[in-house]
Amino acid sequence: MRFDYIAENLRARRAEIGSHPLSPDRVLGFTLIRGWVYLMFVGAAASSMTWTGEALPPVFYTVSTASLCAVLLASALAGSRFVQLMLHPAARLAGPVLTSGGTLLLASSVGESGAALMCGLLGALTTGIGSGIIDLGYGELYRNEPPARTTFEVPLAFFLAAVVFSLVIALPPTAGCVVCSLLPAISGWILFGREHAWSRKHRASVLPIDFDLKSFAWRIGVCACLVGVADGMVRAAFLSSNNLSMHMFLQWPLAGAGLLTMAIVYGAAILSSEQSARTIYKAAIFVMAFFFMLLPVFTGAQDMESVLALAGYGTFNVLIWMLLAEISYTYRLSSTEVFGIGWAMVTLGVLLGSIAGTIVDQFAPFTPQFLSLIALVATMAVLLSFLFVFRESDLIDLTEEPDGDNAGAIEKAAESPSSEGVVAVAGESGGDEGRRPRFHDRCLEVAAAFELSPKETEVMTLFAKGRSAARIQEELFISKGTVSTHLRHIYQKMDVHSKQELLDVIEDRDRK
Repeated sequence: MRFDYIAENLRARRAEIGSHPLSPDRVLGFTLIRGWVYLMFVGAAASSMTWTGEALPPVFYTVSTASLCAVLLASALAGSRFVQLMLHPAARLAGPVLTSGGTLLLASSVGESGAALMCGLLGALTTGIGSGIIDLGYGELYRNEPPARTTFEVPLAFFLAAVVFSLVIALPPTAGCVVCSLLPAISGWILFGREHAWSRKHRASVLPIDFDLKSFAWRIGVCACLVGVADGMVRAAFLSSNNLSMHMFLQWPLAGAGLLTMAIVYGAAILSSEQSARTIYKAAIFVMAFFFMLLPVFTGAQDMESVLALAGYGTFNVLIWMLLAEISYTYRLSSTEVFGIGWAMVTLGVLLGSIAGTIVDQFAPFTPQFLSLIALVATMAVLLSFLFVFRESDLIDLTEEPDGDNAGAIEKAAESPSSEGVVAVAGESGGDEGRRPRFHDRCLEVAAAFELSPKETEVMTLFAKGRSAARIQEELFISKGTVSTHLRHIYQKMDVHSKQELLDVIEDRDRK
């Protein structure tokens, strides 16, 4: 019976992805910028992208991370003004130019001379600013993509980015620096030249609405910081206990961790009854906690332990990106605000994790008991972050309610018993047998045009046919609150404010 359920889920996911073709350009572009991040800033003192092959001083990592956070937060606070700025080609060009140029400056920053220090600081500032613009650009792209497509593309891109890291890091220092500096340039060309992010050629699927930035930052920030600290502690303890260099730790296990992340995310997507990043996150967070608990067990099995130690970091980044994309897509929120706040908090969490790792490293060498304690603390931090994962009710509370008489229109229309008689307005009065399939087809066309989910399509069709919330609840075996939530999403995606407006949209489909 369970196999039948899995097979049905696989068919549903394949059909959903098939209705929204994947974009090789977008996957490649996102892969390259994530590969650049791995090469430059996967951790303090981890990058050796310098002309001599020496590691970058940790201060440059901190400065770049801080400037990245500043750009992300500033863009979120500026909101529509930032988007207006990005409509200018010169502003979009600044992203890849600053990132590539800053990479070359950082490559020249090794040494004790004043010139090397200036190159490093300038390179750290420009890479933080430039990569922030590129990250927000990909946030804008994925904000307009259905969650099923994001669920497939993002884990694949992160895995391919780890492969890019492993290949580039094996090159001679000079060649590695040149290739690394080209990655953001190519990614930016794909992002702005071929995918047209923020261009007038790229039409948003829905216009954003306002929401509570402070509450959003609090929830996503606590979640990101807890997991970031847990990951930093585990990584530092593992490196010290196994006497490994960062390069030995990262080069091939990072790709293995990316492959494991893909298995976790795809497996959770197939097994979950609801195609939702929040549902996948909740399943995967327990897998991450389990991996952290296993680390003391695999002491001595270096390759296996390296993959497990990195899997938490990679999986969390993938899940947060998917979660932010789904939130901004489903709830019609600004990608600049959602990714600006969300990704800034993730970046801050990684920085705090690096600091926590440095503190933990002071206690090396570790006893087996202390390693178990670190694993326990990391596991508890990851599980605690589970409490801050957004529920649908949390996300709805973040958005501002419509003004005036429309404030309760959705729920009122769904609750009205008299709505059973609205079918005639939709064109099904008289000759019910002959007209019902045609009306149903129009509903499916409208659902496809506005990219409604399968469950939203069912709710919309029944609602348009005159079913009340109670009847929809009975027919679909869902709760009253879930019916109201689906109707709210439908109204947002279709940009309508009453049942009559929804019916008008369906009738217009017939006239076309």
